[in-house]
Amino acid sequence: MKTPNDKLDPHTWLNEHGSYLYSYALLKVKNKHTAEDLVQETLLAALAAKSSFSYQSTIRTWLVGILKHKLVDHYRKQRRMIAFEDLTNEEDNFLDNYFTANSRWIDKPEVFQNPESAFQQQEFWKVLQECLSGLNSRQAEIFLAKEIYGMSNDEICKCFSLTPTNGWVILHRARLALIKCLKKNWTD
Repeated sequence: MKTPNDKLDPHTWLNEHGSYLYSYALLKVKNKHTAEDLVQETLLAALAAKSSFSYQSTIRTWLVGILKHKLVDHYRKQRRMIAFEDLTNEEDNFLDNYFTANSRWIDKPEVFQNPESAFQQQEFWKVLQECLSGLNSRQAEIFLAKEIYGMSNDEICKCFSLTPTNGWVILHRARLALIKCLKKNWTD
C-alpha cells in the first residue's frame, strides 16, 4: 500500500504525469521542444519544492500548477524578447530619417489638403461649437461622448448614471437641436 510519502517519489512523476504535463504544455505553446523544456523545468521546480507540498491537492494538480507558472514565465520572457528585438531592429528605426534627436521634424511634411476645404472645416467646427454651446451641458456632454469620443451606449449610461432609455432620449434631443442649429447657421 502506498503512503503519502510514496506519492512524493520524484522517480514516479515522469511516468505517472509526464504525458499529461506534456500534452497540456503542447496545447498551450504549440511547439514540441518548448513543451518538453517546460515539462522538464516543471519537474525540476517540483523536485526543489518537494518539501513544501502540503497534501491539499493531488500531485498532478500540484505539478500542473507549477507548469502554469512556467507557462506564464515563458510568455513573459517571450514578450520581453520580442519587445527588445523591436527596439533594436534597424528596419524598424526608419523614423530616425524623419526626426532629429530632440524629436523635431527634419523636413516637415506638407499638408495634403485643399486650402478651401481646410477653411470650410474650420468654419464648420466653429459653428458646431456654437451649436453645442446652445445645448444644456448634459446634452452636449452626452453628444460629445457618443459622436466625438466614440463611447458605447452602455459606457455612456454607466458614466452619466442614466437608464438606456433616458440616454437615448437625451442623445436624440441633442441631435435634433444640433440639426436645427446647423441648418440655420451652416447650410442656409
